[in-house]
Amino acid sequence: MLKIDFTQEYIDKLHYERYPYPLVQKKMEVLYLKIQGIKHKDICSWCKIEKTRLINSLH
Repeated sequence: MLKIDFTQEYIDKLHYERYPYPLVQKKMEVLYLKIQGIKHKDICSWCKIEKTRLINSLH
């Protein structure tokens, strides 16, 4: 298997640019992950949001 190493700077840039409309896209991703049964701490980590923002996205 091919292994590719990315710098943290590149990962952060990719994370930012994968959301063309950041607020809408993040909310949709949070909701999708929640529906999939992903734990809140994992959703927060993957989406780089605080738990309070997660809770607000679910309401």
